[in-house]
Amino acid sequence: MSGRKYDVIVVGGGPGGLSAAVHLAEKGLKVKVFEKKKFLGKPVRCGEYFPVKEEMARLLPRVKCIDIIDSPEDAIDSKCKSIRLVSPRGHEFEFPFEAYILDRHVFETHLGDVARSNGADIDVGVQAHYYPENEGGWVGPTRETADYGEIIVAADGYPSETGERAGLPEREYAGPYAVATNIEYLMTDLDVEQDVAELYMDPRYSPGGYGWIIPKGHGRANVGIGIREPYVHREWQIRDLLTGFIEKNKVAAKRLKGGKTTSLIGDSLPVDGPLTRTYTDRVMAVGDAAGMVMPTNGGGIQTAMITGRLAAEAAVRYFEDKTPLSSYEDAWTDQIGVEMENSKNMRQASDRLMGHGFVFDMLLRLMGTRKIADVIMCQVPSGMGAFIHLLA
Repeated sequence: MSGRKYDVIVVGGGPGGLSAAVHLAEKGLKVKVFEKKKFLGKPVRCGEYFPVKEEMARLLPRVKCIDIIDSPEDAIDSKCKSIRLVSPRGHEFEFPFEAYILDRHVFETHLGDVARSNGADIDVGVQAHYYPENEGGWVGPTRETADYGEIIVAADGYPSETGERAGLPEREYAGPYAVATNIEYLMTDLDVEQDVAELYMDPRYSPGGYGWIIPKGHGRANVGIGIREPYVHREWQIRDLLTGFIEKNKVAAKRLKGGKTTSLIGDSLPVDGPLTRTYTDRVMAVGDAAGMVMPTNGGGIQTAMITGRLAAEAAVRYFEDKTPLSSYEDAWTDQIGVEMENSKNMRQASDRLMGHGFVFDMLLRLMGTRKIADVIMCQVPSGMGAFIHLLA
């Protein structure tokens, strides 16, 4: 093989991989990123909802690198001041929660520019594969054209081919309750509130998940649903479910009346918490590749950035004094492990009731706005710990 040699090769140029590359390059390590998309952050694969740093500091109070949760102004399409949850029977619960709605292409291009300015190499439009060796491995389109990295960061989403080739338990994760399928339109010509993100719990059109309307300014919104296979009747098609949500959910249909659908995207999302192991001697998985998505709300951009940074810090320690990469798993467990475990338990508890619209609606009304907010924020509501443990 005649490829170049790097200290670290990052497979995947999303928020997790790019956050890792930024820190690695700033620390003077030789780093390369491979991204299969032709453009960073495009096409979009998510709702682009980005809680502000102050909210993330409340949600994940032990994170030491919280200052990385930021965005340049030109990557922000709109700003939300609250979340409104709509129950299966149309009852509404709204609480303050500040977030940016991103333009992911601009946001990730900015991260890529920062990484490049510090010396990182980034190749886009390249479907790269990992070819393991005892010490590090090779990454590239083919074995013959691969570059060598002493450390590999798997940031290639879920399921991660890189993680699987490294021996991480990607396949063990893939239970029917553990993975959600998402589909979303960008809609235009809307008259929706531009400072409120809405979540819809409607088992008729988002079985096993929820629907959303996330405003992007100028009469636009990301409108989608997430579903899980065990809750879906065999004859249902996900695109038909999304159409049903837009046209037949009584609350959403009023909000979206007259809107036009444009681009359609879909993706799979791990919603059962982190993998049981997120590292090997030379490989670390971050973001979706490591299951780092908050199960009760589906949020993954910030956890990808945080775990990307923690993996980069572990790589720096490795090169400084040969600290084992287990320090990465120790770090994320210490800083976000409690919240991820809480979120997983609450999602598993809600699975018992999610398919029953009337019962789920009644539970939400009994909980009230404050406790609903706690669940979405990955916090166990006061007085509900035993109940959640029982159901989970």
